Amino acid sequence: MNTGNGAQGADKNDVPQFQTLMLPLLKVMGGGHEMKTIQMRDAVADDLALTAEALSQRLPGGTPNTFSNRIGWAITFLFKAGLLERPHQATYVISETGKQLLLNPPLEIDAEFLRLYEEFNWFYDSPRGEYKELLPDEGVCNEPTPDEQIEIDFSQIQRELSSEVVEKIKLLSTEDFKKLVINLLEIRIGSRQNI
Repeated sequence: MNTGNGAQGADKNDVPQFQTLMLPLLKVMGGGHEMKTIQMRDAVADDLALTAEALSQRLPGGTPNTFSNRIGWAITFLFKAGLLERPHQATYVISETGKQLLLNPPLEIDAEFLRLYEEFNWFYDSPRGEYKELLPDEGVCNEPTPDEQIEIDFSQIQRELSSEVVEKIKLLSTEDFKKLVINLLEIRIGSRQNI
């Protein structure tokens, strides 16, 4: 999807759409250092020379901050494509795949470009397709209502937690995995008996 809103030519008083933020975000991560979400946000804002006016914009209803919200979506998409890794909660680092991409960067990164990555397609084409209903339509100027924004934020937190749990489970030894399954079954059986 091409938003037609290139980051370099954008008005510094406007917050770029989240897809427009993906390439600048990956570039600021290119140094290979771990960065917290807030550091990533600040680095992209500096790189794009966004004004205080742009950075103070809020979605309808007063919260959350528009730029932080869109950076959150950009991080999620790059992470789901495997271009970023999350070594710790709310901390990211560029992956080897991301580093390779920056050796010959595209003109822009958007959802269509990310379909080159199998991990992203699994997320993008997931049967639940939950993010598709919550994703802001960049072709329309209307921002989500406060209730919709709560749903977006809640869904993003759920996706990040789910990904983190899956990653931790993948790191378990076979023996620890068996213990986890047995514990979960015992909890499930115990909760049924208490009904």
